Amino acid sequence: MRGAVRERVALAPYMHLRIGGPADWFLEPFGEEDVALAVRACRERELPLRVLGGGSNVVIADDGVRGAVLHLQSLNRVQRDGNRITAGAGVTLPSLLRAAKEAGLAGLEKLTGIPALLGGAVAMNAGTRDGETFEHLVSLTLVDGDGNVVVHGRDRFRARYRDGGLGDAIVVQATFELVPDDPKAIFERFSASLKKRNASQPVSMRSVGCVFRNPPGDAAGRLIEAAGCKTRRIGGIEVSPMHANYFINDGRGTAAEFIALMHDVQARVRAHAGIELEPEVKFWGF
Repeated sequence: MRGAVRERVALAPYMHLRIGGPADWFLEPFGEEDVALAVRACRERELPLRVLGGGSNVVIADDGVRGAVLHLQSLNRVQRDGNRITAGAGVTLPSLLRAAKEAGLAGLEKLTGIPALLGGAVAMNAGTRDGETFEHLVSLTLVDGDGNVVVHGRDRFRARYRDGGLGDAIVVQATFELVPDDPKAIFERFSASLKKRNASQPVSMRSVGCVFRNPPGDAAGRLIEAAGCKTRRIGGIEVSPMHANYFINDGRGTAAEFIALMHDVQARVRAHAGIELEPEVKFWGF
């Protein structure tokens, strides 16, 4: 496999929350065929395989995870073809947005402020109140569970709230159909969205973004605040005073403390509003 294969790699530095133990194996493939080879090798050896994107939506156990973790940061190429932009899974969303703006192609501004790699954003159909990743998607290049590189159109998948519906397939490349527009106008919308997000969410702090899904007809943050949970703390993990659906690590926190605070908040919201909050974040190694 072209790329790097390392043992017992600490995962905390790759996570926005900056907590979590090591992976038994850490794989950094160079290209699409290397991803496919890694999948086949893990399958043959019966090694559990997880894909790590930007680390913005995952909580990793303090003891780490068994098996292999696949990191796709080397798949970071962006190409334009007319009104279409194709990007690798390792491209950051801010880089993709800048490339689209410079090409005078609009539509992706709704993803402003999401600290993710493209592959992870597609897999979870990341989004904001303004829209989701799948809206302008036309095709995906994937590595399936058998280690084959395949290309499918968007219509093959039933994307829903925070789930691209990809199953065990791994995104290696995505193509978007966008709309020509003035780069200045695109930048203005981008800047306005970023300013609004920075004013209402602790985007510069160590967190995993929104911890809980919004229940139908309501907002998890509002429910958490109404239950008196803002600024509640367990150890180094605190419910953000800016946005109650964000948990902040002050630099001393652990995964165990994050889980304990999450359960405490769920219990208080349940007692106050009779609603069971469901986690939006993913958990590895628990």
